[in-house]
Amino acid sequence: MRLGIFKRARYLISFLLPLLLVFGIVAILLGESHTSFVFSIALPIFVVLNFMQCMVLLLKRKRKVIGNFVALLLFFFCFDSFYQFNFDKETKEPTISILTYNVQGFTSSSNNSTNKKEEIANFVKRIDADIVCFQEFSAIEYKKYRDDYPYWIKSNMDMPNKSVLAIFSKFPIVNNGYLEFPNSNNNTMFVDIDIDGRIYRLYNLHLESYKVDRNSQLNPPNSYNIILKADKNRGIQAQLVKQHMKDFDGEVIIVGDFNSTQYSPVYRVLKGSKKDTFVEAGSGFGGTLKLFKYPFKVDHILVDDKLEVIAHKNFNVNLSDHEPVLAEIKL
Repeated sequence: MRLGIFKRARYLISFLLPLLLVFGIVAILLGESHTSFVFSIALPIFVVLNFMQCMVLLLKRKRKVIGNFVALLLFFFCFDSFYQFNFDKETKEPTISILTYNVQGFTSSSNNSTNKKEEIANFVKRIDADIVCFQEFSAIEYKKYRDDYPYWIKSNMDMPNKSVLAIFSKFPIVNNGYLEFPNSNNNTMFVDIDIDGRIYRLYNLHLESYKVDRNSQLNPPNSYNIILKADKNRGIQAQLVKQHMKDFDGEVIIVGDFNSTQYSPVYRVLKGSKKDTFVEAGSGFGGTLKLFKYPFKVDHILVDDKLEVIAHKNFNVNLSDHEPVLAEIKL
């Protein structure tokens, strides 16, 4: 009797896994919903499970493998892989490097360091990127960076009640502005940067955060509602950024903390035809935020499709809840 139940369960799972993967793909493609949010996080897990089942069924020469094969084929047709195999490219032409980093207000408890402000400043100095974009910056820590970056701007003077953003550049900033998100502590800033006589627009994003405190965690339904509300706000914010980009006639680069994975509708709205530097030149999982040891990729660098990505690097410095991301681009 138990053996019969086990066989029926295994038979059901063999059909259920590919169906769930296909369902998740369709939910994400259809856009913002409770279901798309769940699958934007869980999609890689279903891909791995389908791949494992596919290998087992292939070895057993079972026809049911067709379901897994079709589901996996649909995934790779619609999305980029969450694991990349790339090598840095070589070029003799000029390039620029961009670093994006959510520093969590320099107050992270991710390790036992007592001087994160200095350690983060030393890290940035060592990397020596041409442009550095911070999210959750500090209103007073800019002094550590202005000697290396003659052109800089931070958001707290113009938007005092918002999370602080900052951009430091070795190239002239000729214009700047903000996109104020309604009913949110998050925001976005943009700058127009003159690089060898050509103007590029750079957006530094910090989309809606998950405002789940300890009291909410003790009440799972309330916590889930807060998360879903944040996801809905990110969808609205992404549309605002997308609409704003249409007013600029030139190459656009988007960096920052999206608080959304590469499989979310939010990411897809912002990416459009742009290149993800991780997909173009990254390696490994590209995770920037670890929860339960799961490497979520929520910090992204997206560049205009006319630009060539030379290199992408993820770091593991453990000085914030997020990890920094560096990209090198040929303009």
